[in-house]
Amino acid sequence: MKLLTANRLHDGLTVWYSGAGWVEDGAQAAALADDVAETLLAEWKLRETEVVAPYLIPLTDRGAPVQREHVREFVRANGPTIGQTADALSKAFNRADIFEN
Repeated sequence: MKLLTANRLHDGLTVWYSGAGWVEDGAQAAALADDVAETLLAEWKLRETEVVAPYLIPLTDRGAPVQREHVREFVRANGPTIGQTADALSKAFNRADIFEN
C-alpha cells in the first residue's frame, strides 16, 4: 500500500490524494494498492496542472509510512512550513497530528 502526495501548484501547500481528488488533510489520504498508486503517479506526473512533484509513500502493514519516510512525512503533513503548522492543521481539521506513533 502507498499514499500519493504532492504540492499544490498555486500555493505550494502539501496535498494528498484522497481517492476523490487532492485534499490538504493528510488524514484523508487514501491508502492505494501498489498498482493503482503507480498508475496514478504516472498520470499526475504527466499533467502538472494542479500539483507538482507528486510521489509515493510506502506504508507499513499498520498504515503508517515506513520508518525511513516517517519523519519527512510527519513534517510535511503537520508542519512546520509557511502558513501550514501542526497546530493550525490540527485545529482546521479538528484532529490530532497525523502519522503519530
